[in-house]
Amino acid sequence: MSTGRRGGPGSGDEHHDKKAVHRLSGTRILKNAAYLFAGNVLVRLVGAVAAILVARYLGARDYGILSVALAFSVVTGYFTDLGLSHTLIREGTKPDADLKRLLAGFFKIRLLFGLGTAAASLAAVETLYPDPEVRRVLYWVVMPNILGAAFQGVGAVYFQVVQQMQYTALIRTVSGLFTAGALFLGMALRWPLSFLAPVYGLAAVAGGLVSLWLVGRRVPLFAGWDRSLLQGLWSFTLGGLVIMLLSQMGPLILERVTDLAQVGYFAAAFRIPAVLYQIPGVLAEAYYPQLFADGHRGDERTHLALNTLELKMMSALGVLMALPFLLYPDWWIQLLFGPRWAAAAPALEILSWMVLLQSVNYPLADALTTKGMQSRRTAVLVVVLFAGLGAYAGLGARWGSTGGAAAAVAVESASMIGFVLANPTGWALLRRGVSVNAAVLFGAAALGALWVRTWSPFVGIPVGELLAGMSMVGLDRDVRERVFTMARRIGRAVRGANGEGEKP
Repeated sequence: MSTGRRGGPGSGDEHHDKKAVHRLSGTRILKNAAYLFAGNVLVRLVGAVAAILVARYLGARDYGILSVALAFSVVTGYFTDLGLSHTLIREGTKPDADLKRLLAGFFKIRLLFGLGTAAASLAAVETLYPDPEVRRVLYWVVMPNILGAAFQGVGAVYFQVVQQMQYTALIRTVSGLFTAGALFLGMALRWPLSFLAPVYGLAAVAGGLVSLWLVGRRVPLFAGWDRSLLQGLWSFTLGGLVIMLLSQMGPLILERVTDLAQVGYFAAAFRIPAVLYQIPGVLAEAYYPQLFADGHRGDERTHLALNTLELKMMSALGVLMALPFLLYPDWWIQLLFGPRWAAAAPALEILSWMVLLQSVNYPLADALTTKGMQSRRTAVLVVVLFAGLGAYAGLGARWGSTGGAAAAVAVESASMIGFVLANPTGWALLRRGVSVNAAVLFGAAALGALWVRTWSPFVGIPVGELLAGMSMVGLDRDVRERVFTMARRIGRAVRGANGEGEKP
Protein backbone atom coordinates (compact mmCIF):
# COMPACT_ATOMS: atom_id res chain seq x y z
CA MET A 1 0.00 0.00 0.00
CA SER A 2 1.28 3.44 -0.86
CA THR A 3 2.09 5.83 1.97
CA GLY A 4 2.61 9.53 1.81
CA ARG A 5 1.57 9.70 -1.83
CA ARG A 6 0.15 12.89 -3.29
CA GLY A 7 -2.34 13.11 -6.11
CA GLY A 8 -5.97 13.45 -7.06
CA PRO A 9 -8.38 10.81 -8.13
CA GLY A 10 -6.81 7.68 -9.46
CA SER A 11 -3.57 8.18 -7.55
CA GLY A 12 -3.53 4.48 -6.78
CA ASP A 13 -3.63 3.56 -10.42
CA GLU A 14 -0.48 1.93 -11.77
CA HIS A 15 -0.40 4.16 -14.82
CA HIS A 16 -0.47 7.21 -12.55
CA ASP A 17 2.52 5.78 -10.68
CA LYS A 18 4.47 5.46 -13.90
CA LYS A 19 3.71 9.05 -14.84
CA ALA A 20 4.90 10.15 -11.40
CA VAL A 21 8.09 8.19 -11.87
CA HIS A 22 8.77 9.87 -15.19
CA ARG A 23 8.14 13.27 -13.63
CA LEU A 24 10.44 12.59 -10.67
CA SER A 25 13.24 10.90 -12.57
CA GLY A 26 13.23 12.58 -15.97
CA THR A 27 15.45 15.55 -16.69
CA ARG A 28 17.75 15.51 -13.68
CA ILE A 29 18.53 11.78 -13.80
CA LEU A 30 19.04 11.88 -17.57
CA LYS A 31 21.38 14.87 -17.26
CA ASN A 32 23.38 13.33 -14.42
CA ALA A 33 23.58 10.01 -16.26
CA ALA A 34 24.97 11.85 -19.29
CA TYR A 35 27.64 13.54 -17.17
CA LEU A 36 28.59 10.29 -15.49
CA PHE A 37 28.70 8.54 -18.85
CA ALA A 38 31.15 11.13 -20.15
CA GLY A 39 33.30 11.07 -17.03
CA ASN A 40 33.17 7.38 -16.21
CA VAL A 41 32.36 5.22 -19.19
CA LEU A 42 34.16 7.12 -21.93
CA VAL A 43 37.27 7.57 -19.79
CA ARG A 44 37.16 3.91 -18.81
CA LEU A 45 36.93 2.98 -22.48
CA VAL A 46 40.09 4.97 -23.13
CA GLY A 47 41.67 3.32 -20.09
CA ALA A 48 40.57 -0.09 -21.33
CA VAL A 49 42.25 0.51 -24.68
CA ALA A 50 45.44 1.46 -22.83
CA ALA A 51 45.17 -1.62 -20.59
CA ILE A 52 44.65 -3.91 -23.58
CA LEU A 53 47.73 -2.49 -25.25
CA VAL A 54 49.67 -2.89 -21.99
CA ALA A 55 48.60 -6.55 -21.84
CA ARG A 56 49.81 -7.13 -25.39
CA TYR A 57 53.02 -5.29 -24.55
CA LEU A 58 53.83 -7.02 -21.25
CA GLY A 59 52.65 -10.58 -21.91
CA ALA A 60 50.57 -12.84 -19.68
CA ARG A 61 52.94 -13.18 -16.70
CA ASP A 62 53.84 -9.51 -16.22
CA TYR A 63 50.24 -8.50 -16.85
CA GLY A 64 49.25 -11.01 -14.17
CA ILE A 65 51.59 -9.27 -11.69
CA LEU A 66 50.17 -5.86 -12.59
CA SER A 67 46.60 -7.20 -12.23
CA VAL A 68 47.34 -8.45 -8.70
CA ALA A 69 48.74 -5.00 -7.81
CA LEU A 70 45.70 -3.21 -9.24
CA ALA A 71 43.30 -5.51 -7.37
CA PHE A 72 45.24 -4.93 -4.15
CA SER A 73 45.08 -1.15 -4.71
CA VAL A 74 41.28 -1.31 -5.03
CA VAL A 75 41.15 -3.12 -1.69
CA THR A 76 43.31 -0.51 0.02
CA GLY A 77 41.38 2.30 -1.65
CA TYR A 78 38.18 1.01 -0.11
CA PHE A 79 39.71 1.13 3.37
CA THR A 80 40.07 4.90 3.01
CA ASP A 81 36.25 5.05 2.83
CA LEU A 82 34.75 2.09 4.70
CA GLY A 83 31.19 3.04 3.77
CA LEU A 84 31.39 6.75 4.67
CA SER A 85 30.31 7.69 1.14
CA HIS A 86 26.97 5.97 1.70
CA THR A 87 26.33 7.59 5.08
CA LEU A 88 27.19 11.02 3.60
CA ILE A 89 24.68 10.47 0.78
CA ARG A 90 22.10 9.22 3.29
CA GLU A 91 22.50 12.21 5.60
CA GLY A 92 23.10 14.77 2.86
CA THR A 93 19.85 13.97 1.05
CA LYS A 94 17.73 14.53 4.17
CA PRO A 95 15.70 17.74 4.41
CA ASP A 96 17.63 20.66 6.01
CA ALA A 97 20.92 18.71 6.09
CA ASP A 98 24.01 20.74 7.11
CA LEU A 99 26.19 19.67 4.20
CA LYS A 100 29.16 21.82 5.27
CA ARG A 101 29.50 20.06 8.62
CA LEU A 102 28.85 16.68 7.04
CA LEU A 103 31.53 17.14 4.39
CA ALA A 104 34.09 18.48 6.87
CA GLY A 105 33.59 15.45 9.08
CA PHE A 106 33.77 13.17 6.04
CA PHE A 107 37.11 14.70 5.00
CA LYS A 108 38.68 14.38 8.46
CA ILE A 109 37.63 10.76 8.90
CA ARG A 110 38.92 9.81 5.45
CA LEU A 111 42.34 11.29 6.27
CA LEU A 112 42.51 9.13 9.40
CA PHE A 113 41.40 6.05 7.49
CA GLY A 114 44.06 6.76 4.85
CA LEU A 115 46.88 6.87 7.39
CA GLY A 116 45.75 3.61 8.96
CA THR A 117 45.39 1.95 5.55
CA ALA A 118 48.93 2.94 4.52
CA ALA A 119 50.43 1.41 7.67
CA ALA A 120 48.43 -1.82 7.31
CA SER A 121 49.31 -2.09 3.61
CA LEU A 122 53.03 -1.96 4.31
CA ALA A 123 52.70 -4.87 6.73
CA ALA A 124 50.45 -6.87 4.39
CA VAL A 125 52.74 -6.56 1.35
CA GLU A 126 55.82 -7.55 3.36
CA THR A 127 54.01 -10.59 4.79
CA LEU A 128 52.06 -11.90 1.79
CA TYR A 129 54.39 -11.29 -1.18
CA PRO A 130 57.95 -12.60 -0.81
CA ASP A 131 58.79 -12.15 -4.52
CA PRO A 132 60.80 -8.86 -4.76
CA GLU A 133 59.46 -8.04 -8.23
CA VAL A 134 55.83 -8.45 -7.19
CA ARG A 135 56.43 -6.51 -3.99
CA ARG A 136 58.06 -3.60 -5.82
CA VAL A 137 55.17 -3.30 -8.28
CA LEU A 138 52.67 -3.44 -5.41
CA TYR A 139 54.33 -0.58 -3.56
CA TRP A 140 54.42 1.66 -6.63
CA VAL A 141 50.75 1.04 -7.44
CA VAL A 142 49.26 0.87 -3.96
CA MET A 143 50.83 3.58 -1.81
CA PRO A 144 50.07 6.62 -4.01
CA ASN A 145 46.61 5.21 -4.71
CA ILE A 146 45.73 5.34 -1.00
CA LEU A 147 46.25 9.11 -0.92
CA GLY A 148 44.54 9.63 -4.27
CA ALA A 149 41.50 7.52 -3.35
CA ALA A 150 40.99 9.43 -0.09
CA PHE A 151 41.05 12.79 -1.88
CA GLN A 152 39.01 11.73 -4.91
CA GLY A 153 36.23 10.40 -2.73
CA VAL A 154 35.61 13.81 -1.17
CA GLY A 155 34.67 15.46 -4.44
CA ALA A 156 33.02 12.47 -6.09
CA VAL A 157 30.54 11.97 -3.23
CA TYR A 158 29.91 15.67 -2.55
CA PHE A 159 28.89 16.35 -6.14
CA GLN A 160 26.76 13.21 -6.16
CA VAL A 161 24.84 14.46 -3.10
CA VAL A 162 24.18 17.88 -4.66
CA GLN A 163 23.49 16.17 -8.01
CA GLN A 164 26.07 18.21 -9.94
CA MET A 165 27.70 15.18 -11.43
CA GLN A 166 29.51 17.04 -14.18
CA TYR A 167 32.18 17.67 -11.53
CA THR A 168 32.28 14.00 -10.55
CA ALA A 169 32.84 13.35 -14.24
CA LEU A 170 35.67 15.90 -14.36
CA ILE A 171 37.48 14.29 -11.42
CA ARG A 172 37.35 10.87 -13.03
CA THR A 173 38.31 12.27 -16.41
CA VAL A 174 41.51 13.85 -15.11
CA SER A 175 42.63 10.65 -13.41
CA GLY A 176 41.66 8.39 -16.32
CA LEU A 177 43.22 10.48 -19.06
CA PHE A 178 46.41 10.94 -17.07
CA THR A 179 46.70 7.16 -16.69
CA ALA A 180 46.00 6.43 -20.34
CA GLY A 181 48.33 9.14 -21.63
CA ALA A 182 51.20 8.05 -19.42
CA LEU A 183 50.72 4.40 -20.40
CA PHE A 184 50.76 5.25 -24.11
CA LEU A 185 53.96 7.24 -23.55
CA GLY A 186 55.53 4.41 -21.56
CA MET A 187 54.83 1.84 -24.25
CA ALA A 188 56.20 4.16 -26.92
CA LEU A 189 59.40 4.57 -24.89
CA ARG A 190 59.53 0.81 -24.12
CA TRP A 191 59.32 1.21 -20.35
CA PRO A 192 59.51 -2.01 -18.27
CA LEU A 193 56.79 -3.02 -15.81
CA SER A 194 58.65 -1.31 -12.94
CA PHE A 195 58.28 2.04 -14.78
CA LEU A 196 54.66 1.52 -15.85
CA ALA A 197 53.41 0.56 -12.37
CA PRO A 198 53.82 4.04 -10.76
CA VAL A 199 51.57 5.54 -13.45
CA TYR A 200 48.45 4.08 -11.83
CA GLY A 201 49.21 5.47 -8.39
CA LEU A 202 50.23 8.92 -9.61
CA ALA A 203 47.06 9.18 -11.73
CA ALA A 204 44.97 8.65 -8.59
CA VAL A 205 46.87 11.44 -6.85
CA ALA A 206 46.24 13.80 -9.79
CA GLY A 207 42.51 13.10 -9.65
CA GLY A 208 42.53 13.60 -5.88
CA LEU A 209 44.14 17.04 -6.12
CA VAL A 210 41.53 18.14 -8.68
CA SER A 211 38.81 16.83 -6.37
CA LEU A 212 40.04 18.83 -3.36
CA TRP A 213 40.38 21.99 -5.46
CA LEU A 214 36.82 21.74 -6.81
CA VAL A 215 35.27 21.10 -3.41
CA GLY A 216 37.45 23.60 -1.54
CA ARG A 217 36.14 26.42 -3.73
CA ARG A 218 32.57 25.69 -2.56
CA VAL A 219 32.71 24.22 0.93
CA PRO A 220 35.30 24.62 3.73
CA LEU A 221 36.86 21.26 4.49
CA PHE A 222 37.49 21.94 8.20
CA ALA A 223 34.15 23.51 9.13
CA GLY A 224 33.05 21.22 11.94
CA TRP A 225 31.90 17.70 12.61
CA ASP A 226 28.71 15.67 12.43
CA ARG A 227 28.38 12.45 14.42
CA SER A 228 25.51 11.22 12.23
CA LEU A 229 28.10 10.05 9.67
CA LEU A 230 29.02 7.22 12.02
CA GLN A 231 25.44 6.07 12.68
CA GLY A 232 24.86 2.73 11.00
CA LEU A 233 28.31 2.92 9.42
CA TRP A 234 29.18 -0.64 10.31
CA SER A 235 26.59 -2.16 7.98
CA PHE A 236 27.74 0.04 5.08
CA THR A 237 31.35 -0.79 5.96
CA LEU A 238 30.82 -4.52 5.97
CA GLY A 239 28.55 -4.46 2.92
CA GLY A 240 30.92 -2.27 0.90
CA LEU A 241 33.93 -4.35 1.96
CA VAL A 242 32.25 -7.51 0.74
CA ILE A 243 31.23 -5.89 -2.57
CA MET A 244 34.78 -4.70 -3.12
CA LEU A 245 36.30 -8.08 -2.26
CA LEU A 246 33.84 -9.86 -4.53
CA SER A 247 34.92 -7.71 -7.47
CA GLN A 248 38.66 -8.05 -6.79
CA MET A 249 39.02 -11.56 -5.39
CA GLY A 250 39.59 -13.10 -8.84
CA PRO A 251 43.24 -12.08 -9.34
CA LEU A 252 44.00 -12.21 -5.62
CA ILE A 253 42.75 -15.79 -5.15
CA LEU A 254 43.89 -17.13 -8.53
CA GLU A 255 47.41 -15.89 -7.82
CA ARG A 256 47.44 -18.33 -4.89
CA VAL A 257 46.04 -21.40 -6.66
CA THR A 258 47.35 -21.20 -10.25
CA ASP A 259 50.23 -19.64 -12.18
CA LEU A 260 50.61 -15.97 -13.04
CA ALA A 261 49.96 -16.58 -16.75
CA GLN A 262 46.48 -17.91 -15.92
CA VAL A 263 45.93 -14.85 -13.74
CA GLY A 264 46.88 -12.74 -16.77
CA TYR A 265 44.41 -14.56 -19.04
CA PHE A 266 41.62 -14.12 -16.49
CA ALA A 267 42.43 -10.43 -15.94
CA ALA A 268 42.50 -9.78 -19.69
CA ALA A 269 39.11 -11.46 -20.23
CA PHE A 270 37.66 -9.77 -17.13
CA ARG A 271 38.77 -6.35 -18.40
CA ILE A 272 36.06 -6.36 -21.10
CA PRO A 273 32.95 -6.98 -18.93
CA ALA A 274 34.44 -4.77 -16.21
CA VAL A 275 34.33 -1.83 -18.61
CA LEU A 276 31.00 -2.79 -20.16
CA TYR A 277 28.99 -2.97 -16.96
CA GLN A 278 30.15 0.52 -16.05
CA ILE A 279 27.56 1.75 -18.56
CA PRO A 280 24.48 0.42 -16.71
CA GLY A 281 26.31 1.33 -13.51
CA VAL A 282 26.15 4.98 -14.57
CA LEU A 283 22.35 4.78 -14.55
CA ALA A 284 22.39 3.20 -11.09
CA GLU A 285 24.53 6.03 -9.74
CA ALA A 286 22.21 8.64 -11.26
CA TYR A 287 19.08 7.00 -9.79
CA TYR A 288 20.62 6.41 -6.35
CA PRO A 289 19.93 9.82 -4.68
CA GLN A 290 16.30 9.88 -5.92
CA LEU A 291 15.71 6.34 -4.62
CA PHE A 292 17.06 7.42 -1.24
CA ALA A 293 14.75 10.45 -1.27
CA ASP A 294 11.73 8.20 -1.97
CA GLY A 295 12.89 5.87 0.77
CA HIS A 296 13.10 8.75 3.28
CA ARG A 297 9.51 9.74 2.47
CA GLY A 298 8.29 6.17 2.88
CA ASP A 299 6.69 6.33 -0.56
CA GLU A 300 7.01 2.62 -1.28
CA ARG A 301 4.87 2.55 -4.43
CA THR A 302 6.82 5.34 -6.13
CA HIS A 303 10.08 3.77 -4.94
CA LEU A 304 9.15 0.41 -6.48
CA ALA A 305 8.01 2.02 -9.72
CA LEU A 306 11.24 4.03 -10.07
CA ASN A 307 13.35 1.00 -9.11
CA THR A 308 11.53 -1.11 -11.71
CA LEU A 309 12.14 1.47 -14.42
CA GLU A 310 15.82 1.59 -13.47
CA LEU A 311 16.05 -2.20 -13.64
CA LYS A 312 14.38 -2.33 -17.05
CA MET A 313 16.71 0.27 -18.53
CA MET A 314 19.84 -1.22 -16.99
CA SER A 315 19.06 -4.80 -17.98
CA ALA A 316 18.25 -3.67 -21.54
CA LEU A 317 21.70 -2.08 -21.76
CA GLY A 318 23.20 -5.23 -20.26
CA VAL A 319 21.65 -7.38 -22.99
CA LEU A 320 22.93 -5.18 -25.80
CA MET A 321 26.44 -5.07 -24.37
CA ALA A 322 26.76 -8.77 -23.53
CA LEU A 323 25.49 -10.15 -26.82
CA PRO A 324 28.47 -9.40 -29.14
CA PHE A 325 30.91 -11.07 -26.74
CA LEU A 326 28.67 -14.09 -26.21
CA LEU A 327 28.49 -14.63 -29.97
CA TYR A 328 32.14 -14.05 -30.93
CA PRO A 329 34.50 -14.38 -27.92
CA ASP A 330 37.43 -15.82 -29.92
CA TRP A 331 37.21 -13.06 -32.51
CA TRP A 332 37.19 -10.33 -29.84
CA ILE A 333 40.15 -11.77 -27.92
CA GLN A 334 42.32 -12.05 -31.01
CA LEU A 335 41.23 -8.63 -32.25
CA LEU A 336 41.97 -6.88 -28.95
CA PHE A 337 44.86 -8.83 -27.47
CA GLY A 338 46.40 -10.77 -30.34
CA PRO A 339 46.78 -14.48 -31.20
CA ARG A 340 48.97 -15.36 -28.21
CA TRP A 341 46.04 -14.53 -25.90
CA ALA A 342 43.66 -17.07 -27.51
CA ALA A 343 43.55 -19.07 -24.26
CA ALA A 344 41.51 -16.23 -22.71
CA ALA A 345 38.56 -16.68 -25.11
CA PRO A 346 36.65 -19.33 -23.08
CA ALA A 347 36.88 -17.12 -20.01
CA LEU A 348 35.51 -14.14 -21.95
CA GLU A 349 32.50 -16.12 -23.20
CA ILE A 350 31.58 -17.09 -19.63
CA LEU A 351 32.29 -13.63 -18.18
CA SER A 352 30.04 -11.96 -20.74
CA TRP A 353 27.06 -13.17 -18.70
CA MET A 354 28.35 -10.98 -15.89
CA VAL A 355 27.34 -7.89 -17.84
CA LEU A 356 23.65 -8.82 -17.63
CA LEU A 357 23.93 -10.09 -14.06
CA GLN A 358 25.64 -6.91 -12.87
CA SER A 359 23.05 -4.73 -14.60
CA VAL A 360 20.37 -6.63 -12.64
CA ASN A 361 22.19 -6.75 -9.31
CA TYR A 362 22.86 -3.01 -9.09
CA PRO A 363 19.15 -2.08 -8.80
CA LEU A 364 18.28 -5.11 -6.68
CA ALA A 365 20.96 -4.21 -4.15
CA ASP A 366 20.14 -0.49 -4.18
CA ALA A 367 16.49 -1.36 -3.53
CA LEU A 368 17.50 -2.78 -0.15
CA THR A 369 19.85 0.07 0.77
CA THR A 370 17.49 2.90 -0.14
CA LYS A 371 14.58 1.28 1.77
CA GLY A 372 16.60 1.06 5.00
CA MET A 373 17.42 -2.64 4.62
CA GLN A 374 21.19 -2.29 4.33
CA SER A 375 21.75 -4.98 6.97
CA ARG A 376 19.93 -7.50 4.77
CA ARG A 377 22.06 -6.53 1.78
CA THR A 378 25.16 -6.98 3.92
CA ALA A 379 24.04 -10.41 5.16
CA VAL A 380 23.51 -11.61 1.59
CA LEU A 381 26.92 -10.37 0.51
CA VAL A 382 28.73 -11.99 3.45
CA VAL A 383 27.25 -15.38 2.55
CA VAL A 384 28.13 -14.87 -1.12
CA LEU A 385 31.69 -13.82 -0.22
CA PHE A 386 32.47 -17.08 1.54
CA ALA A 387 30.87 -19.06 -1.27
CA GLY A 388 32.91 -17.05 -3.77
CA LEU A 389 36.19 -17.73 -1.98
CA GLY A 390 35.53 -21.45 -2.25
CA ALA A 391 34.42 -21.18 -5.87
CA TYR A 392 37.49 -19.22 -7.00
CA ALA A 393 39.88 -21.46 -5.09
CA GLY A 394 38.32 -24.72 -6.24
CA LEU A 395 37.43 -23.89 -9.83
CA GLY A 396 40.55 -21.77 -10.37
CA ALA A 397 42.87 -24.51 -9.16
CA ARG A 398 41.21 -27.04 -11.47
CA TRP A 399 40.58 -25.00 -14.63
CA GLY A 400 42.70 -21.84 -14.28
CA SER A 401 41.30 -18.74 -15.97
CA THR A 402 38.18 -20.55 -17.23
CA GLY A 403 37.41 -21.81 -13.74
CA GLY A 404 37.88 -18.29 -12.39
CA ALA A 405 35.36 -16.99 -14.94
CA ALA A 406 32.81 -19.64 -13.92
CA ALA A 407 33.33 -18.66 -10.27
CA ALA A 408 32.69 -14.99 -11.10
CA VAL A 409 29.36 -15.80 -12.78
CA ALA A 410 28.38 -18.08 -9.89
CA VAL A 411 29.04 -15.23 -7.44
CA GLU A 412 26.80 -12.82 -9.37
CA SER A 413 24.03 -15.42 -9.70
CA ALA A 414 24.07 -16.15 -5.98
CA SER A 415 23.97 -12.42 -5.23
CA MET A 416 20.90 -11.95 -7.40
CA ILE A 417 19.03 -14.77 -5.66
CA GLY A 418 19.95 -13.41 -2.25
CA PHE A 419 18.86 -9.83 -3.02
CA VAL A 420 15.49 -11.05 -4.26
CA LEU A 421 14.87 -13.24 -1.22
CA ALA A 422 15.88 -10.47 1.21
CA ASN A 423 13.45 -7.90 -0.21
CA PRO A 424 9.69 -8.22 0.46
CA THR A 425 9.05 -6.79 -3.01
CA GLY A 426 12.12 -8.45 -4.54
CA TRP A 427 10.30 -11.00 -6.65
CA ALA A 428 7.89 -8.39 -8.03
CA LEU A 429 10.83 -6.10 -8.83
CA LEU A 430 12.75 -8.86 -10.62
CA ARG A 431 9.73 -10.12 -12.54
CA ARG A 432 8.64 -6.67 -13.72
CA GLY A 433 12.11 -5.41 -14.46
CA VAL A 434 13.94 -8.34 -16.04
CA SER A 435 11.58 -10.94 -17.51
CA VAL A 436 11.35 -9.46 -21.01
CA ASN A 437 15.02 -8.52 -21.36
CA ALA A 438 16.31 -11.84 -19.98
CA ALA A 439 14.08 -13.76 -22.40
CA VAL A 440 15.45 -11.69 -25.28
CA LEU A 441 19.07 -12.40 -24.29
CA PHE A 442 18.55 -16.15 -23.88
CA GLY A 443 16.71 -16.29 -27.19
CA ALA A 444 19.41 -14.29 -28.96
CA ALA A 445 22.20 -16.43 -27.46
CA ALA A 446 20.45 -19.64 -28.54
CA LEU A 447 19.83 -18.26 -32.02
CA GLY A 448 23.45 -17.17 -32.21
CA ALA A 449 24.79 -20.57 -31.20
CA LEU A 450 22.67 -22.30 -33.85
CA TRP A 451 22.93 -19.82 -36.69
CA VAL A 452 24.48 -16.38 -36.27
CA ARG A 453 27.97 -17.62 -35.35
CA THR A 454 28.33 -19.05 -38.82
CA TRP A 455 28.25 -15.48 -40.15
CA SER A 456 31.07 -12.97 -40.18
CA PRO A 457 31.16 -10.87 -36.99
CA PHE A 458 30.71 -7.78 -39.16
CA VAL A 459 27.28 -9.14 -40.14
CA GLY A 460 26.30 -11.19 -37.09
CA ILE A 461 26.92 -8.49 -34.48
CA PRO A 462 24.81 -5.73 -36.10
CA VAL A 463 22.02 -8.19 -36.92
CA GLY A 464 22.01 -9.61 -33.39
CA GLU A 465 22.03 -6.15 -31.79
CA LEU A 466 19.26 -4.88 -34.05
CA LEU A 467 16.99 -7.85 -33.43
CA ALA A 468 17.56 -7.77 -29.66
CA GLY A 469 17.03 -4.01 -29.45
CA MET A 470 13.86 -4.09 -31.52
CA SER A 471 12.51 -6.99 -29.46
CA MET A 472 13.04 -5.21 -26.13
CA VAL A 473 11.58 -1.91 -27.36
CA GLY A 474 8.64 -3.67 -28.97
CA LEU A 475 7.81 -5.92 -26.01
CA ASP A 476 8.23 -3.49 -23.11
CA ARG A 477 6.12 -0.34 -22.98
CA ASP A 478 8.27 1.39 -20.32
CA VAL A 479 11.48 0.86 -22.27
CA ARG A 480 9.79 2.03 -25.46
CA GLU A 481 8.47 5.22 -23.84
CA ARG A 482 11.83 5.95 -22.22
CA VAL A 483 13.75 5.46 -25.45
CA PHE A 484 11.36 7.72 -27.36
CA THR A 485 11.57 10.36 -24.60
CA MET A 486 15.36 10.35 -24.75
CA ALA A 487 15.26 10.56 -28.55
CA ARG A 488 12.96 13.58 -28.40
CA ARG A 489 15.19 15.35 -25.88
CA ILE A 490 18.28 14.67 -27.95
CA GLY A 491 16.46 15.94 -31.02
CA ARG A 492 15.48 19.17 -29.24
CA ALA A 493 19.06 19.63 -28.05
CA VAL A 494 20.39 19.14 -31.58
CA ARG A 495 17.87 21.60 -32.99
CA GLY A 496 18.82 24.09 -30.30
CA ALA A 497 22.51 23.67 -31.11
CA ASN A 498 21.72 24.32 -34.77
CA GLY A 499 20.05 27.60 -33.87
CA GLU A 500 16.47 26.48 -34.39
CA GLY A 501 15.61 27.38 -30.82
CA GLU A 502 13.98 25.40 -28.05
CA LYS A 503 11.14 26.43 -25.83
CA PRO A 504 11.66 25.70 -22.15
